[in-house]
This record gives sequence, structure tokens and C-alpha cells, in this order.
Amino acid sequence: MRLLRLRQKNFRNLSTPLFAPGAGLTTIVGGNAQGKTNLLEAIELVLGGELRNGMTERITFGESEAWVHAEIETQFGNSRLEVRLSREGREHRLNEAPASLRELLQLPGAVLLGPDDLELVLGPPEERRRFLDVLLSRFSARYRAMLSQYSRALQQRNALLKTGLGPASKKEGKSSALQASIGIWNQELVKYGSEILSLRRRMLSKLAPLAREAYRELAPGELGLELSETTDPERFLQALEDNLPDDLQRGATSVGPHRDDLTLLLSGREAARFGSRGECRSIALALRLAEHRLLWSHYEEAPLLLVDEWNTELDARRRGALLAYAQSLPQAILAGLETPGGGAVIEIEAGVWG
Repeated sequence: MRLLRLRQKNFRNLSTPLFAPGAGLTTIVGGNAQGKTNLLEAIELVLGGELRNGMTERITFGESEAWVHAEIETQFGNSRLEVRLSREGREHRLNEAPASLRELLQLPGAVLLGPDDLELVLGPPEERRRFLDVLLSRFSARYRAMLSQYSRALQQRNALLKTGLGPASKKEGKSSALQASIGIWNQELVKYGSEILSLRRRMLSKLAPLAREAYRELAPGELGLELSETTDPERFLQALEDNLPDDLQRGATSVGPHRDDLTLLLSGREAARFGSRGECRSIALALRLAEHRLLWSHYEEAPLLLVDEWNTELDARRRGALLAYAQSLPQAILAGLETPGGGAVIEIEAGVWG
């Protein structure tokens, strides 16, 4: 896939000139806080991507809304995309018609790599769960729907668990009524959660070999990916029932896909505990490159590769491997303080490029 043209208005710290990168490698060069990251985020967002933090933070201070408009080229021809951000949320349009994220997922989209990806390795389990969930949602609208239903059931069960913390829950048969109500939501959690667990396993069987291959290109060592699960899909209901006394004490559900983690192993040792910062950075990069390759295989067309601070914390070998991959693609856009020495260069200052 190629981005042909992009315009935006009121997107944080960016001005309004037309951005039109060519085929192959393009590097956006500028100092710190000049708008490089904001430009890449605008591209990621209009192509249907999910960004961390709130959408309203992307609107220029003092404005009520922002929009980004893009024209792209895929194997199916040219398309026009637009995303509008407001205090109420965001709206997408595809070829001038209102569109859902489900419709946008039919396009290859983009994969954004950046310094914040280090949190995939060193951050809390929520970061790695989000990585898996967002990636799986690119493949399956059903998975996204199941996550939503599971989250709703989890909220209801946790709300009931909190009512069981006080002595009133033990009077006038309230304890048995509470357990009956919790049992209903147990069934809902199992209905959606078991399939979520199974699909995550299937995804990992495809992602792990690609991540291992990508890491070998970047650095010495063997990268392994394993799911750290609180329960098996087949035993989920039994685990919920067995843990009910503890859950009532906590006021929260202690087992299920919302509590699981993705364990990252480097040569058999947990990377977050034993890996150097450079190794952890390489692991994060390998995960994103594996994501890109997996989506490329799925769509039979390469997603747009976006790389923020392309040379941050990377030695010559890692930079060389990243650039070689970027240069092999129909289009890739890098951003940083300096140019890699090849491809087109676009300078940016105070949100204005040219």
C-alpha cells in the first residue's frame, strides 16, 4: 500500500500543507518537538490505526475538532480516507461515505514503530495484551466484538463482587442470590473469553516464528514468545468458580484473558528482567517487524511502514537491518534527527514540512 497525499487541519502542532511522499523510502528530518511524531500519528490514525492515550489530545489547543484526509493506492485502486476528531469521539469516511473501523480493516493500513514500543518489553502486562488484541482485531472483526462483550461481562461481574464485600451480603439469603447472579456472568465470561484465549494461541503460533526471524536479523540471541495464562479455555468456568471466595475478597475477577500476559524470552531468560536496554529495544522492534510481516501475508500487500526516531538506541547492525527492510518495501516513512543517507528527505520545522 502507498500513501499518495495527506492533508490535515487542527491536528496537534501541525500546519496544513499537502504531504505527498513518493514511492520507496522517505525520511522526515527535524529537531525535537517539531512535529515529526504528530505527522506519523496523523497518518496512522487516518489509516484506521489505534493510538495510545485520548483522541482529544490530538486536537490543537483551543480548537473543537480536527480532521485528516488521505489518498492511498492499494492493489484494488485508489481510495480516499478521512478521520474527524471531536470531543465526542472520532468519525471515519471511506470514499466520501461514512465508514466503520471494520470497513477500514479491509485495507492493509500501517504499522507504526517508535521509542514507546519499549513498553512492550519493560511495561506492564496491559501493554502486551493490548499489542495482541489490536493485532488480532486487524484480522478479525469478530475478535474485536468479543473483546467488547467480554469487557462488558467483566464489568458486571466485578460490580457484583464488590457488593459481596460487606456484611449485608450475608443477610436474608443475599449471599445465595449474589452467587446465582455471579454465575450468570461467569457463563458470559466463558462464552467470550474461551474463544479469545483460543484465538490468542493461534495468533502466537504465527507471530512467534516471525518475531524470532526478525530478531535474528537485528541481534544475536534467540527470541521466544509464550502466553502466560491464568486458565485454560477448557477450564475457565471451573477456575472462576474455584476462585470465587478470593474474588469476593478482592472485589475483582482474578482469572481470565484480562489477566494474562505475553512472556518474552531471550535465549530462554525473561527479557524484562535479564535483557539489556539495547536487547529490549531490539525485541520491541522485532515484534513490530513481525506484526508487519504477518499483516503483509494476510493482505497479500505490504502495510505502510512508519518508523519514529528510526536510529534511537540502535547500533549500526540494528540500524542497517531496519533500513534494509524499509528499503525493500513499496513505501516506508521514517522520522528522525538525521537522514539514513538514502531515499527522499523532507524537512519539518514547527509543524511545517517542505
